[in-house]
Amino acid sequence: MLRLTSRRRTVLVETLRELANLSAGALVLGRFVSGQSMSLWLLLAGAGIWLLLVGMALLVAGEQDG
Repeated sequence: MLRLTSRRRTVLVETLRELANLSAGALVLGRFVSGQSMSLWLLLAGAGIWLLLVGMALLVAGEQDG
């Protein structure tokens, strides 16, 4: 496993959270802006990617406490 300093771990957690929000915005909210119809599969994919990235951020942050 990769050993990270406290500062690098904090930066990684923040970056994963920002990436989660950007991916959800690009996949889901982009459809509303473009005027295209909303797809259930696209909505689920955006939510799934968001959950995956936020989960990864929480796992990395959780290791910081231990």
